[in-house]
Amino acid sequence: MTQRLIPMVRILRSAALVSTAIAARTSAQQPTATGAAPSCQEDLRALRGRIEQDYAGYRLEVKGEKLQRFEKDYAALGARAARTSGNDCYFVLKELIQWFDDPHLFLYETSRLDTAETTRRARSVATMPLDEAKARAYFVSHARTLDPVEGIWYDGPLRLAVVPDPAGAKGTFVAVLLTDDSTIWHPGAIRARFVRLGAGRYDVQLWERNYALHHRDGVIYKHVLLRLSPGIWGKEFPVARADSGLLDPADAHRPTLVVRNGTVIVSIPSHDGGNKRILDSLVRVHDEDLRNAGQLIVDLRGNEGGGSQMSASLMPYIASEPQRPPLLSQTEAVMLSSDDQIAYARRAFGPETSKFVTSLLARMREHPGQFVPLSDPAEVPDPPTSVTPIHGPRRVGVLIDRGTVSASEVLVLDALRSERVTVFGEPTAGALDYQSTSITEFSPSERRWFLGYPTITRSVALPSGGMRGRGIAPTVHVDLARVQDPIAFVEQELKKPVRPRTD
Repeated sequence: MTQRLIPMVRILRSAALVSTAIAARTSAQQPTATGAAPSCQEDLRALRGRIEQDYAGYRLEVKGEKLQRFEKDYAALGARAARTSGNDCYFVLKELIQWFDDPHLFLYETSRLDTAETTRRARSVATMPLDEAKARAYFVSHARTLDPVEGIWYDGPLRLAVVPDPAGAKGTFVAVLLTDDSTIWHPGAIRARFVRLGAGRYDVQLWERNYALHHRDGVIYKHVLLRLSPGIWGKEFPVARADSGLLDPADAHRPTLVVRNGTVIVSIPSHDGGNKRILDSLVRVHDEDLRNAGQLIVDLRGNEGGGSQMSASLMPYIASEPQRPPLLSQTEAVMLSSDDQIAYARRAFGPETSKFVTSLLARMREHPGQFVPLSDPAEVPDPPTSVTPIHGPRRVGVLIDRGTVSASEVLVLDALRSERVTVFGEPTAGALDYQSTSITEFSPSERRWFLGYPTITRSVALPSGGMRGRGIAPTVHVDLARVQDPIAFVEQELKKPVRPRTD
């Protein structure tokens, strides 16, 4: 099976994963908590200017009536910024980012605090007299009425009990630390606060290890995966039997593989490149199970993205010959030339002395403010890579939802080309028009927040033929809020006789 979206997605990275890496480079530049900061109006103007300079989606899509709507909404934000000061400006800037509705465009909060500020915040941390035994007893006694976010959650060594906020309004919750997370965080400390916004959606305040406060959009996928963008928590208790085995008990980012009654179930919460070796190992150990399986189910619900090659070892068990036509048009990827983009290209694509990077940098410097091809137009492109199918399992189901984003959507597109695949669930996030994120300052005097933006554009014809706002549609729509056990549903559907396709 040919992977037609390469090379532009071979360097794909999700916003969640890149921001973590960039934080280490930017945090040392941050001022202390008492340092001077620009006004909210200045920040808003600077952020808009950097979006116009670096974000291809603004250049290609904000035109005509859409530009008029943008100017009207921006004016309202400007008036709001005039009334806003301090760290509350974050919400004004975030609203500007959200206007574009692009999963790869985001506002990144840094975690830099000096020692004195960390010490001050440590003295004022809120606490709650709750231990694990009390928490579990509460969850058991209230099993029928628990909110989806209530329970024991983990992120590596971090373990917390999320319970209703005893001092808050209905729909508010606190995450209470159950085990020591560091030398300065102790059991009973409140590490996060949640405000319910809708079904499985929350506004989150999260304190990092140094007590830096971060704001997160929390969304629960497949009942046991809490995406905090960036970040993933896994649910440890209570977990319904139908949802067991979908997460690694030590690290919720890792893939899992289980075999049940002749069906192999692979759950991939993240395409982080560091998990590639784990999936490769699972596939290698279970090669015989995969070859002999009647059905293979690949669960991509809530997948945060990462690198598209992370799941390459699974593709031979998904692919088929012949294959269906590609869903997306295969136009050449481009980059918008700007100073930030040139700096990104110098660090992202390998040694600056390599032929590819040297050629790309030359094109970008020769055409400032314009779109340039990612690959050298004078060179013959590499032949597309292909996958040799392994004929087993006989039927493959891919389970998706709105949390299936970025590199995991590449896997969905590749899977849709296979004649033995049926995709179930709800449309994906639609994050492949603008890809591969970078983080940059938007103001030389602002060190609290940075702009995360996508660096590679799939086509200069966008938004024509784009997927943003629509995502990838499933072959079989499943209302995941109503189906108690989506895995069992897919398994039963795959066992039914194959119906001829009409597309």
